[in-house]
Amino acid sequence: MRELGRKKGIRRAIYSIPDIIILAIIAFFLVKGAVGMINKKWASTERLNNLEEEVIAMANRERELREGIARLETEEGIKGEIRERFNVTEEGEHVALIVDDESASSSDDNLKSPWYMRLLNAIMNLYE
Repeated sequence: MRELGRKKGIRRAIYSIPDIIILAIIAFFLVKGAVGMINKKWASTERLNNLEEEVIAMANRERELREGIARLETEEGIKGEIRERFNVTEEGEHVALIVDDESASSSDDNLKSPWYMRLLNAIMNLYE
C-alpha cells in the first residue's frame, strides 16, 4: 500500500498544473532555439549558393579579362582597340557609311507612336 501511495504522490507531483506550466515553458524555449538554428542553416545554405554563383561569375570574368589582355598584347589587338575606341583608320583605308531609305524607316515610326495614334492612323487609312 505504501508503494501505491508513493506512486500516487509522484504522479500528483508530475501532473500538477505548476509543473506542467514549467515544462511547457521549457519545451517552448527548446523549440524556439531549434527553429532558430534551422533558420540559420537555411540562411547560410542560401548564402553559400549565392557565393558559389559569384565565384563562378568572377572566374568567367577573369577568363574574359585574361583573353582581352592576351589580345591586347598583339599588334593587331592594339590596332583593333584603337579603331574601336577612337573611331580612326589607318592610312589608305576608307570609311563607308550606309544610309537606309526613308520608306524603310517609316515602319519604325509606327512602333514609336502610342497605340491610340496607330489605331487612329489605321482607321484614317481605311478612308483614303
